[in-house]
Amino acid sequence: MRPFRRRSAASRRSAWRREDPVVSLSSVDLSLNEVETLAAKAARGAGLSWGGAEEVGRAARTLARAGADWTALVLALDGPAYAEPAAETSALARVEAALAAVDGSQMRTRSAVAAETVAALEALAAMTYVPASARSRVSGAGAGLTDND
Repeated sequence: MRPFRRRSAASRRSAWRREDPVVSLSSVDLSLNEVETLAAKAARGAGLSWGGAEEVGRAARTLARAGADWTALVLALDGPAYAEPAAETSALARVEAALAAVDGSQMRTRSAVAAETVAALEALAAMTYVPASARSRVSGAGAGLTDND
């Protein structure tokens, strides 16, 4: 029987690099926290309630961790079909079905996403932002009228 040998930090890092997806110049490497946050904001921008958006974010994180395509499910939430509460329930049911199909044997810590897909998700997320106005600036939103630098 071979004695137990502790792996060095360098060998652990190289093993981590091998298991993660290859990132090209046209893709963005997101952490699981970034995946969850971006998916939740995009779902909220698509019209889901904050509770539903948080569920989509957690589901996207789980799918990304398993190496599954989470972006298609989040982008499918955008559109006129999701203007009714029943449609929101059916969208969440599709996410649940995708989660049920995930095999948990290969877990990842990062997700490589195409830059165009990230831009589309960020456009949905931007729908949650409040537009800037002179009135909101005077009332204290943003940097206001003072510059502390």
